[in-house]
Amino acid sequence: MADPYSQLAAGYDAVMAHVDYPFWAGYVRDLLRRHAPEARSVVELGCGTGALADLLQPLGPPPDGYAYRAYDGSDAMLDIARATVASDVNFAALDFRDPIPGPPADAILLVYDGLNYLTDPADVATLLGHIAAALAPGGVAIVDQSTPANSENHADGFDDEGVTDRFAFRRTSRYDAATRLHTTTFEIQTPDGEQHVEQHVQRAYALDEIRHLAAEAGLATVAVYDDFELEPATDATERAHWVWQRAS
Repeated sequence: MADPYSQLAAGYDAVMAHVDYPFWAGYVRDLLRRHAPEARSVVELGCGTGALADLLQPLGPPPDGYAYRAYDGSDAMLDIARATVASDVNFAALDFRDPIPGPPADAILLVYDGLNYLTDPADVATLLGHIAAALAPGGVAIVDQSTPANSENHADGFDDEGVTDRFAFRRTSRYDAATRLHTTTFEIQTPDGEQHVEQHVQRAYALDEIRHLAAEAGLATVAVYDDFELEPATDATERAHWVWQRAS
């Protein structure tokens, strides 16, 4: 069994071509303008291949955009990011459970299920504590999460297969409602015939769980939005975007 993203990284952007990153970057920009209009520095956690960073960094204040630092726990994903991102972004390796290097940031981002990859609530608490510690005064954290409603509503909708210019793949996804663990398996075959299997396991947290963990970590909830809207999230929300500030 290969480590998550060790083999997938090479064709990740093609596998995830269905994700509308320009729309997502615009939504995050709008949240920043709404909640942190004076933000100048951004830290992104779980940046992957840098698709969001590439689009969002230039949307910051002129003339140079945001002062943008992006971190990921996968060296393979960071290699792709460094080779492909044209925007002015500083990339470095960082595990979600490690402190975020300084200086403090006006905004800290973690989107596209990054939080869900921490399947132990204690690890989520550690991450949120590091986020609180790394925020500049008045800064905001924008963190999204996939909810149980998303996994339950689309339990059979994540299976597909395809071919990228680096490999062929088959993706299967299974959700266990009892444990709220969502396991996605990638079977990857390279052109030279090598076969690899990666498993990606996420936990679908309820909104109340995350609200409690954030409060315990010293984060005050400013808003939690339904999907990509500005309406409050509910138990029926499939993807929630949290906005937090450090509690006084």
